[in-house]
Amino acid sequence: MKFYLRILMLALSFLVTHAHAEKADKDKPISLSSDKASFDDINQIYILERNVLLTKGTLIIRGENATIKIDPEGYQFATIIAKPGSLASLKQKRDTEFDEYSEGFAERIDYDAKHETATLIGKARMNKLSGTKVSDQIQGDQILYDGSDEKYQANSKNLVRSALSSRRKEPLGNTKK
Repeated sequence: MKFYLRILMLALSFLVTHAHAEKADKDKPISLSSDKASFDDINQIYILERNVLLTKGTLIIRGENATIKIDPEGYQFATIIAKPGSLASLKQKRDTEFDEYSEGFAERIDYDAKHETATLIGKARMNKLSGTKVSDQIQGDQILYDGSDEKYQANSKNLVRSALSSRRKEPLGNTKK
């Protein structure tokens, strides 16, 4: 019982955070690049092939192929697929006074610009970064990342795995014993 309680506490503490993704990202346009692209303006579907890069403010998603659909309200919904044997990636600056990011990796990333969410599917993992140092990690078969309030929800057939760094503050000054 203690083991399951500990896993639950780890998962919950990973979910609770006071930072949000960059607030300005919501109003930024999506920029796309790839080696090959085709557009169906009537149905508002864009197909990108090889070396896909999607950016929206500080949000950067990379993969091998992507399909982007635009709804009648103008919101974009993108599915980014990794190259076989590798993972697609997502990275977004957190809205804090520090150099912090959320980053994720998966075989497929479904991004919903309307709700500012990304669903990472297949070998999914998310990291919280302080500069370039990984501070927290969560892994599962699928992770729902909510960029508007920095929440993560992981699901897995087996175990969801999490690793949390210490939040203990170091003492100030030179304290030698």
